[in-house]
Amino acid sequence: MAGYLPKPVEEFHKIPNARVAIIAAMWHKECVDSMIDRAKKELVALDVKLDDISVHKIPGSLELPYAARCLFESDSSLDAVIAFGVVLKGSTTHDDSVIQTVVDGFSRVSDRFHKPVINEVIGVNTITDAQDRSDESLANKGVEAVFALSELLHWKRSL
Repeated sequence: MAGYLPKPVEEFHKIPNARVAIIAAMWHKECVDSMIDRAKKELVALDVKLDDISVHKIPGSLELPYAARCLFESDSSLDAVIAFGVVLKGSTTHDDSVIQTVVDGFSRVSDRFHKPVINEVIGVNTITDAQDRSDESLANKGVEAVFALSELLHWKRSL
């Protein structure tokens, strides 16, 4: 089960002046919106200004890597992208190919722009699994995304 972070939220690195874009698939809106809201809350707690957080809704998870690339191309001052999506397992293998395509796409975008793309596009067996990862607890993927981002930006700034 998600929600076991390597360190407490109170010990996340502050990342003032970070500019972050959040991209999110429109499918499973309730869960995805909860992840977005939690990420924004956690980013603000780390001294990121609300004005430096943009949110972009994209049709589906497959389109998220393209959106990340477009954002980095259009705004060189953007520090990172956080991506949220829920891919529900079905009776075909489509979910596996979606997840793999998204992972590969984010890797290419991150390599091309030398900036992090935090991937919280989750593959789940049931909508209950997604709800468990978007509730008010530390299992919310918004918390995990901000943890990863704060660690990466803090490390990168220390180079």
